[in-house]
Amino acid sequence: MKTFLLATASVALMAGSALAQDFSAPPSYGSVNLNAGFTPDPYRVNITSGGSIRASNVSSQCRGWVANAPDYSVNYNAGGYDLTIGSTSNSDTTLLVNGPNGEWYCDDDSGEGLNPLIQLNNPRSGRYDVWIGSYSEGDYAAAVLSVSEVGLTQGGSGAPNTNAPATFGSVNLSAGFTPDPYTVNLTSGGARSASALSSSCRGWIANAPDFSVNYSAGGFDTLTIGAVSSSDTTLVVNDAYGNWYCDDDSGNGLNPLVTLTNLASGRYDIWVGSYSQGNYADATLSISEIGQVAGQQPRPQPRPQPRSGINMSAPAAYGSVSLRAGFQPDPYRVSITSGGGYRADSVRSGCAGWVASAPDFELTYSAGSLPLIISAASSSDTTLLINDPNGNWFCDDDGGNAGLNPALRFNNAASGVYDIWIGSYSQGNNASATLSISELYSE
Repeated sequence: MKTFLLATASVALMAGSALAQDFSAPPSYGSVNLNAGFTPDPYRVNITSGGSIRASNVSSQCRGWVANAPDYSVNYNAGGYDLTIGSTSNSDTTLLVNGPNGEWYCDDDSGEGLNPLIQLNNPRSGRYDVWIGSYSEGDYAAAVLSVSEVGLTQGGSGAPNTNAPATFGSVNLSAGFTPDPYTVNLTSGGARSASALSSSCRGWIANAPDFSVNYSAGGFDTLTIGAVSSSDTTLVVNDAYGNWYCDDDSGNGLNPLVTLTNLASGRYDIWVGSYSQGNYADATLSISEIGQVAGQQPRPQPRPQPRSGINMSAPAAYGSVSLRAGFQPDPYRVSITSGGGYRADSVRSGCAGWVASAPDFELTYSAGSLPLIISAASSSDTTLLINDPNGNWFCDDDGGNAGLNPALRFNNAASGVYDIWIGSYSQGNNASATLSISELYSE
């Protein structure tokens, strides 16, 4: 339901009465330090919306139900950019922000559809506490918080549909895949101008992705995506973080080429565009970890080997959170894609499954008297690998409450960092899974 926009960059509410929202409380889903010019932009984190407190405690014009503690905190060092904070969800969500000087901002539907969005012009340096609310009481929905200096999608945007099925199919690729490059034949072009994403994007693309790659990262540094055609084509890519990339002629001749670094496991949506409107041309799409493009002269170089071993010091692919004993909501959940290119038994004998090099998720936990239970739920056969604050490795295959789901219970949990991997029992199987962190029960 759309409502009146209370606050954007020009309208703020000062706290004038006792409020139920406690911006001094530790954020439930963690925090981040961002300096002006940060990458990737937008910065995104998965959050569950809603709570038991009315956002209207801030103002009668604020909408939705929020938690007591902030969902997330952004410690921002300003530097001449505007700052945009938004949320996307399949549910109707709202947004509440407390800025560095105690000013309040809130919004309901200024983003696309029922998504909220707040744009702050000339933002101050300091801490921004963020709540993602649910418009309806009792609705706790999966949502993605986004923070950007280049702007987020707003209503009426010409951005293509990343949720649509890919027209020319999809593939699951794990690190080290062969043959390399992986190729697919498709037709370029569409009725949508790529410049709707950015003034630097060229060509005409379809609404739905042309092709989707469900990629399990596992130690290779780059992923090269290219297209070859006798016509003038362009390329648009939405990566696993949600970042957009586009190119016109970085390949040979008029062919486009995009090279991605800082790879994460997840879905990569690809559009092959036509430079000229109304031109629909035959093209060959290539995906490579060794920088090769089908139809072009291969470079005389050996295939690089993946970086050796499971690396618990690498940044977690799906983010991190700090939780204290008694945290709410319980369980804390994160959506993750399982699997990777490394055997879990390489760090502890008897561990089952295949995992990524970097942790999938990092938990910083302040322990109390309750047990810590970490589990995974999936329609596929998944496994669990954890490195605890004392450096000990733990693993499980089917110890959860249902079917083939794994779970680990720490009865005398230590405070500190838990690095967590959700593995796939079978090599090359990359499945959607939900990581659950609880003091009450396993999934």
